[in-house]
Amino acid sequence: MRAPIAKLELSRLQQLQEQIKQLRIITAGQDEVYDLVKLLEQRYLQADEGLIHGILHVHAANQGLHALMTLLQDSQENKQVNCDQMAALLEPIRQELQAGFVQISDVI
Repeated sequence: MRAPIAKLELSRLQQLQEQIKQLRIITAGQDEVYDLVKLLEQRYLQADEGLIHGILHVHAANQGLHALMTLLQDSQENKQVNCDQMAALLEPIRQELQAGFVQISDVI
């Protein structure tokens, strides 16, 4: 006897994409509605792309923070990092977070 296969749950965006596909099939013969569905699908793809780019920026910032934390934790105790050095190390991370925030905000 086989064990039941667990179904993977679709994300909300994947569910939306599936519903748009179903709408496209249902409205294939209705030009005005079909055009509206195509526009909806285009907007979905733009939102998806924006979210992906935003998440990539946030991921890059997370990696930068992890690297910075590792650097600070591994440094010798008597070695001091001044505020200007810390700001210089944090600036690229701030820029990545800002870019991610802008991308995600554009979608929302």
